[in-house]
Amino acid sequence: MSKIKYHYNAKTFQYEPARISYKDILWYVSGVLFLGLLLFGGMITAHDALFDSENEKTLRHENAVLAKHKDLLDVQLASIEHSLSELENEDKNLYTRLFNAEPPEYQVQEPTLSKEEVLLAEASDFRSLLQELESKSDQLKEKSIRSNAAFGNRIRISKNELEEISTIPSVQPIVNNELNLLVSGFGERINPFHKGMYNHPGIDYAAPRGTQVMATAPGQVVAVNRTKLQAGYGNYVDINHGRGVVTRYAHLDRIDVRQGQRITKAKVIGTIGSSGGSIAPHLHYEVILDGEQVNPIPYLIEGLSSKDHNKLLSLSRKQNQSLD
Repeated sequence: MSKIKYHYNAKTFQYEPARISYKDILWYVSGVLFLGLLLFGGMITAHDALFDSENEKTLRHENAVLAKHKDLLDVQLASIEHSLSELENEDKNLYTRLFNAEPPEYQVQEPTLSKEEVLLAEASDFRSLLQELESKSDQLKEKSIRSNAAFGNRIRISKNELEEISTIPSVQPIVNNELNLLVSGFGERINPFHKGMYNHPGIDYAAPRGTQVMATAPGQVVAVNRTKLQAGYGNYVDINHGRGVVTRYAHLDRIDVRQGQRITKAKVIGTIGSSGGSIAPHLHYEVILDGEQVNPIPYLIEGLSSKDHNKLLSLSRKQNQSLD
């Protein structure tokens, strides 16, 4: 027998059966639905906690494998970074040995994938990161193989070529650390005497009288000229470096070598003066290749970085007045 609810009616002073309102119905239905959803969610949670689907089993296995590979990848990345550091040092040492100068500073390209990004990635993203890393590694390997093959097959220096390289007049004839002692370059310049344009066959270094002048490459002294004539090269020295290359050092004050003497690179051969047709103490320096004067600047690479050499080249191109 169902229970009937009553409520007291103050008007009739009697208990009357209570009527069910829409609000009561709404609360009742809401409670039933909420309880149903709560039970359904609990069942789903319990099922997920107690039972694994085939896909979940596969993913759990992959996660366990990837977790182990993270440590291995960390070691491999550390090894790669060490190898790259050693290669960079070898490259700098090779540059220094070849050019006797500090290697140029190159802008370091930031890696597309950082070590932290790979090692701290979620398992779901780890696979794609590994694939990308593997692809880039393969590209780098192919590039290095091609480069090594090119260097190995094409760049071979024979004994004769090595001797030829050693005789290139590659060092500046005076100490010019700031590069600003070069005051006049090769080619068309203003003549200091008649002020007209003429072909300047060398380059001029302005420095105090008595500044030491050095041989720019090993060779043999083939000409020593001393004169008091106030015209021409004045006191000068010619050095034959072989293979058609001769260097000339003009307007000297003192000459410290003799004709026929064999000398080494950077040996002091005299001092700067203002002999001959000169308007101020300076060194007029020439490179003569197969009997023809050529621009000495491209030869002057030893002891200079690429930036310094470009600066020297820029100074030599200024259209100004020579000193002889």
